[in-house]
Amino acid sequence: MTIPTKNYKTVISLTIFFLVCLLTSCNKAAEVVSSSLELNQNDKAPLAGIYNIVADKPVKVRLSINNGNQPIIVPGLDVYAEEHESLVLGLGPNKTHEVIAVLIDEQGNETILPPKQITTPALPDDFPKLNLTMEASEKLEPGITMFTVFKWLDKFEDDPDWGYAIAVDDKGQVIWYLKTDYFIDEVRRLQNGNLFFGGSVDGRVYEIDMLGNVINEWHSAGAVVGEVAEASIPVDTDVFHHEVRELDSGNFLSLGLEVISLEDFPAAYPPSKKRAAADVASDVIIEFDKNGNTIRKWSVSDILDIKRLGAGSLTRGFYEDVYKDKYDSVPFDITHSNALYYSEAEGAAYVSSNYQCVIYKVDMETGKLKWIIGDPTGWEKPWSEKLLKPEGEFIYPYHQHGLEVTPQGTLLLFDNGGSRHLPPNKPMPAEERFSRAVEYKVNEAAGTVEELWSYGPQYERFVSPFISDADYLPETGHILITDGGRIKGEDGEPLATFGGRNWARIFEVTKEDKSRKLWEITIEDPEVGLSVYRAERFKSLYPHLDIR
Repeated sequence: MTIPTKNYKTVISLTIFFLVCLLTSCNKAAEVVSSSLELNQNDKAPLAGIYNIVADKPVKVRLSINNGNQPIIVPGLDVYAEEHESLVLGLGPNKTHEVIAVLIDEQGNETILPPKQITTPALPDDFPKLNLTMEASEKLEPGITMFTVFKWLDKFEDDPDWGYAIAVDDKGQVIWYLKTDYFIDEVRRLQNGNLFFGGSVDGRVYEIDMLGNVINEWHSAGAVVGEVAEASIPVDTDVFHHEVRELDSGNFLSLGLEVISLEDFPAAYPPSKKRAAADVASDVIIEFDKNGNTIRKWSVSDILDIKRLGAGSLTRGFYEDVYKDKYDSVPFDITHSNALYYSEAEGAAYVSSNYQCVIYKVDMETGKLKWIIGDPTGWEKPWSEKLLKPEGEFIYPYHQHGLEVTPQGTLLLFDNGGSRHLPPNKPMPAEERFSRAVEYKVNEAAGTVEELWSYGPQYERFVSPFISDADYLPETGHILITDGGRIKGEDGEPLATFGGRNWARIFEVTKEDKSRKLWEITIEDPEVGLSVYRAERFKSLYPHLDIR
């Protein structure tokens, strides 16, 4: 069949017309159906906003946030959709910010929305006082610093009903915070992008989003002190404390607690032949899933010698609220573990015991003790055979905190120091005491340990008798140090023990033969005591830009 020339030209023209229409439609940039920018309505985390956008076709969203300084460019999720609810983070307090949204369709066409403004409230009256005491003189580890602050009611009692998690930029400017009515320990990022931390002395664990909304809550079921939320998930341990970590599996690994009754316990310092029956609070290492089911549990009483008296093992005060109405007398806090690190590659847990002044490694498949780093005083067989032998110049850690394993396989921690002794040895004079960040290298095959690096009195003498932290920063190799438990006397001079006004600082140092301090922020109020549990350097406030 032959198409007439006239009709053939018509067909060609119509084909070209429809192709042009199709291409024009495909290349047409997205149009906005509706958009709104609102400040977060949760007053616990007010320095955040939500940008809602509905487009006429699938797009992804990029934001530009300007508060008068250098704009923050926020690449959106790599997801094309017609509807978006975008977080707006990194906002300073008491400021008006201009936010520009850019819609990008699947062909790369961009639609720039008119600027919208969002105004944040001022910081609360009780917000901790922060002071950038040293600006960065060279490149820092990129990202933002998030830390938690708690307050003191007097020189010896902290406030259990007050807490802040705070994020600052490299200028020390507050760009996010969460206010709570309970103490918060270290804030970490979960694999899903939400934040995760322990709160309250009676054992609560929270998952929240960046708007401060509680997504999940868990509580230790064995010794709950206060009321828990109806949706809170119980876990079978007396109390969570000091450390809860997410594993690659999505389960959690935590330090818990149990009480053990002993008939033959050393009843006094120095360790002697005087023995008596006693209840002791001993740590457990517990793995549980998101539904609160116990996957594995190891009693530290089966790993360490809980009849060995460390420095502080005959104290009772820390868990008094947990146990005061359950026993004739509050159990002795015999081990007081305060840090836990899990090595997925090794299937092993590294644990810090504050009162025993040791770090030890446990095979998590068998529950068997691998080795111990610490003062050899008071250890008997078979535990004494697990003590690593120091090589070279070496200082034992005492009352240490914040243990982690670096990418190089070394151990990094904050060595608080205390009085640097175990009974019956003599304590170090107060004027000679010191704290430091320290890195150790373990040779398991040889049964030895070597001190590789430290930042302490060779650079500046400081003492934090409690809490604190040291973190390896992966991009630069720097160390972020949380000198979180500083104390001043009435004369303004530093104290090496409790009894004064608490304050804290966070600083970043290089890790080399002659380390240099690059950045420092202090948390101090002349009217009230403040302490910082730990600090973390996040890549970004935005969950999708921070997940490692």
